[in-house]
Amino acid sequence: MGYIINKDTYFLMKNGDNWEIIEKTKKLVNRDNILNILNESCFYYGSSYFGRKKATKYLLGISSKAPIILNEKENLLLFPIFSLRSDKGLWFIYHNIVSYKKVNNYVEVTFLNGETYLFLLSFTIFKNQYLKCGNLLAKITLRK
Repeated sequence: MGYIINKDTYFLMKNGDNWEIIEKTKKLVNRDNILNILNESCFYYGSSYFGRKKATKYLLGISSKAPIILNEKENLLLFPIFSLRSDKGLWFIYHNIVSYKKVNNYVEVTFLNGETYLFLLSFTIFKNQYLKCGNLLAKITLRK
């Protein structure tokens, strides 16, 4: 079994051919592609990546750069910044983000453990993706 995204995962970022995985207390490097990581993680929690993506489309009506519910019981959701077809890759675990703000051309993200990271990306895109994930969480919470 490969890497399973879990409640301690903060983000996954593509770096060359590898994926850097930042968790609460450690940093890992994974040579697998993101689709395999996502699928194995979804299978672990009882579905598939495409099943989770279909659920998002059903609940929110979006399919492009869609956030997904990884584990509904623990409200474990994640969202991408880039399309799976992009050479870039960056996925965030929603519940581990405490705050974010624009700093020049960067987005500064603070996580539960107090660590802050700077990402060179559009603040608007980050904010929109974060809000989509919040909407997805609201939809699944209202169903309970």
